[in-house]
Amino acid sequence: MPIDKEQFLKQFVKQALDERISLFLGAGGSCDAGYPNWADLFAPFARDLGTPINESTDYYRLAQYYSNSFGPGELRKRINERINRNNFESQLLEELIDIGFTNVWTTNFDNAIELNYQKRDILTNKVFRDSDFSNIDINKRINIFKMNGDVTNLEGIVATQSDYEKYADTHRIMLMFFKRELISSTFLFIGYSFTDHLVLDCLSEITRYLGYSATYHYTIMKNNPKDPYFKHFVEDIEQRYHIRVLLVDDYKDIQIILNELNSRIRSKRVFVSGAFSSFTSKIEEYSHNLSRNLASSLLENDYRIVNGIGRRFGTHLIGYANEYLAKQGVKDIEKHLIVKPFVGNTQGAAEEKYRSRKKVIGQCGTAIFVFGEMNENSSATKSGVMEEFEIACEQHKTIIPIAYPG
Repeated sequence: MPIDKEQFLKQFVKQALDERISLFLGAGGSCDAGYPNWADLFAPFARDLGTPINESTDYYRLAQYYSNSFGPGELRKRINERINRNNFESQLLEELIDIGFTNVWTTNFDNAIELNYQKRDILTNKVFRDSDFSNIDINKRINIFKMNGDVTNLEGIVATQSDYEKYADTHRIMLMFFKRELISSTFLFIGYSFTDHLVLDCLSEITRYLGYSATYHYTIMKNNPKDPYFKHFVEDIEQRYHIRVLLVDDYKDIQIILNELNSRIRSKRVFVSGAFSSFTSKIEEYSHNLSRNLASSLLENDYRIVNGIGRRFGTHLIGYANEYLAKQGVKDIEKHLIVKPFVGNTQGAAEEKYRSRKKVIGQCGTAIFVFGEMNENSSATKSGVMEEFEIACEQHKTIIPIAYPG
C-alpha cells in the first residue's frame, strides 16, 4: 500500500538527520537535465531492428540483438552520441544534492549528477570498475557508484544481455558494496522503474535472508491508474523488496516534495552564533548557564546544533552539548553537534570565511544569536556574529536573538 506524503517526510527526515541515507538515481533522474530515458535511448535501435518498444521491453536483450546485428562497436558509438554531452542543469538534481546524500548509486551512463556536484565545488569519487574501490576515500568525498559503467569508458559499460550475465564476475566488489549499503543505509530511489533485475535481485536476496528485519527504502513515482497492473506492482515491490512508494500525479510534484523534504531537514538544524571577549564573572556565569540550558533543550528535542566556535561562548556551548550527549550514551556525537570553525587571518581569509558561513547557515532553518561583541584586536570591520546575522537575514532564516540581561 502506498505511503502518504506526511509519512514519507517524517520518516525520511529522521534518517537524513542520522546520516543514514543513500540516493539511487535512475534514468528518469537525468531526464530533467536533458538526457534520454532508457526507452528514448534505445528507440533508434529498436527501429533499426524493426521491433517495437513497450513497458515490457528488456533493454539488455534489445541492446544484445542490436550488437549481434550491427556489432558491439556500433552499439557503443550510438550510445555515446546520445549520452556524451555537457548537459547538467537540473533543478531536480539540485534538490537531491541539497538533501546531503554521502553516497549516490546509479545505473546511468551520463555525468549529469557529477557535473552538478562539480558546479558547487563538491569533491566526488566516481566508481564504475571494481579496481576503482582501492582509490576511494569513503569519508571525505561524495561517492558516486555507477553500476552500469560510465560514458568515459565505453568498452566497460553494461548495456547488453551478455554484459549483464557476466556482471557477477566483472563487478563482484561493486555488488558486495551495494548489498552492504542496502542493509546499512536507507535509499531514496528517484527516476528508477524497478524493472531491471540487477537491483531487484540484490533487494530480493537481502529480503530473503533478513526477512522482516530488512531495511525499508523509499521511492517517489508517478501514479499510473490506467495500467490495471500498476497497483499490484506497487504492492509487490513493497512486500517482496521492502520499497515504500509515495505516488504523485505529475512528475513535477517530485521536485516539490524534495523541496519540502529539504526544508524539513533544515528546520531541524539550528545555527547558534555568539562570541565575547570582555571578561567579567557575571558575563561568564551567564554564558555558562545559557549555553548549558540551550544545548540540553535543543538536543532533548532532537535538534542538531551547528556552531562555528565563537570566542568563549562557542566553547561553552560545545562543551555542554558534548556533556549532554555523553550522559545520554550517544556515540555518534558529530551527527548531533556539527562544529564548523571559521578561522584564518591570512590574505583572502575573510572572503573564505564569508563563503563558509553562507554555506553552513544555508543548511540550517533557524539561527540563534547571543553576545556578538567585537574583538578589539581584530582588523575586521564587523564581528563574525554580525556577519552571520546579516547572512541569516539574507537567507530568510528564522532568527532568534537572545539579549544579555545586564
